Amino acid sequence: MSKQNRLFWLGRYAERVYVTTQFLMQFYDALLDSTAPDYADFCRRLGAENVYRDAEDFCRRYLFDGDQPCSVRASMDALLGNGMVLRETITSPTLSYLQLADSAMDLASRSEAPGVELQWVLDDIMAFRGSFDEAVDLDGVRNITKTGGTVERLSLMLRLDWQTDRLRQEMRKLLNRLYKTDLNAEPKALQTITAYALEEADVPVPQLLHSVEGLFVV
Repeated sequence: MSKQNRLFWLGRYAERVYVTTQFLMQFYDALLDSTAPDYADFCRRLGAENVYRDAEDFCRRYLFDGDQPCSVRASMDALLGNGMVLRETITSPTLSYLQLADSAMDLASRSEAPGVELQWVLDDIMAFRGSFDEAVDLDGVRNITKTGGTVERLSLMLRLDWQTDRLRQEMRKLLNRLYKTDLNAEPKALQTITAYALEEADVPVPQLLHSVEGLFVV
């Protein structure tokens, strides 16, 4: 169970770092044009405490302040920590891409215009995914991690109202991966997701989010 838990959260943290970095790169671009989005709304949607002075302070600290539990830096630390423990399962070459992403995040934190370094973070996460697929032979191991990644992606899609046209497609992908693992799903949450994904039932967003987040206890 401990290994299963770490594999699941390896997938979740990798997706969280990737998606939130993408979003915050857009915030940076908007800051340059003096059209920064409402960062307070972003915090509310993600359940993060709004402790920021202004949009610029938010961009820097939400990305790089490891003392903030919802920050990208904190997620990167958790991602690398899980990868280190799973080194023998995911292999050292695969782990090295997480270490590269971690180093790129450090470089970005020291840059006044971190766009290039943040793109390196995204590139390294993508390389990690590719290496993970090649290096891990056991389908069950791969699918637990990919299930975690899909759960995180769906959570962020629902919270941020992002790419909602792909929700049912991603829900079907989640179900397909779930049935290739030995993860135990919570029956009521699974029923709700199945109704939405396969029967095209209308389900309110709060109920969908609750079901996605409550699908597994790992």
